[in-house]
Amino acid sequence: RRESGMHRFTCLLFIAALAGMLTILDSRPANAQQGKYITEATVRLSKLVDAANKAGYSLQDNSFSIGGGWIQQSRDRWVAIFTVELQEGTKYRFLAAGDVDAQDVDIEVAQVGTNKIVARDVAEDPVATVDFTPQSTGRHVVRVRLYASANNVPCVCLAIVMSQAPTKN
Repeated sequence: RRESGMHRFTCLLFIAALAGMLTILDSRPANAQQGKYITEATVRLSKLVDAANKAGYSLQDNSFSIGGGWIQQSRDRWVAIFTVELQEGTKYRFLAAGDVDAQDVDIEVAQVGTNKIVARDVAEDPVATVDFTPQSTGRHVVRVRLYASANNVPCVCLAIVMSQAPTKN
């Protein structure tokens, strides 16, 4: 129960920070009320986080694990959301979700330096989930693509990385 409360608190803090950033980046008039799009994406993402919690995944302590942006629809453009250090043998789950206008949100994870795609979800869905267990420790970039949206509008898309506690041998 404490984790759920902490999760909601963390999401609210993130929403407040992201709302401020998106107001600057939005090409629509200020009266577009972008906060509602952040809330919509957060509702979708929260459901994925709750399911991941039930599967044994949790947010990482003392690390950056959530990001997002106001993303234009594109079939080709992947937007780098954040870079994260992944530890060899640790199971990770990457989640992405868009607001209610998002019809197809994709997520991919690539090695920094080589740009090799190590995990990707490109299913036609407004949310995306991909699991990955690295064979070696290294930095990875998490990218999101808004492949389709209602009326071709930009959407708020959020991404999170979670992990399972390493098993002891």
